Amino acid sequence: CSMVRFASLPKLRFMVEEDVVTRADAEPGVENALGVAVGDTLAQIREKHPDAQVSTHKYDRNGHYVTFPSADGRAAIILEESGGRVSKVRAGLQPAVAYVETCG
Repeated sequence: CSMVRFASLPKLRFMVEEDVVTRADAEPGVENALGVAVGDTLAQIREKHPDAQVSTHKYDRNGHYVTFPSADGRAAIILEESGGRVSKVRAGLQPAVAYVETCG
């Protein structure tokens, strides 16, 4: 796979696998359907979305992944939380959206 950027969407980086965009990683300031932003606290997320799926971060023993799967399970929005605050936001198709590391 590879990671690409488009001039028209400068705050997004896209994962492309076999000529298909499978994931988007957002920089701070990019809005999303959840109304959650980089810098928000885990408490704020849980207040807005009490059914959020929270799991342990692979590399940060005090961090978490907060996952919002689509109804059919084929896609998701995933927030990474570290130090009590959202540090990364990504969205896309499974399994690409769940990859901890990107490519390229």
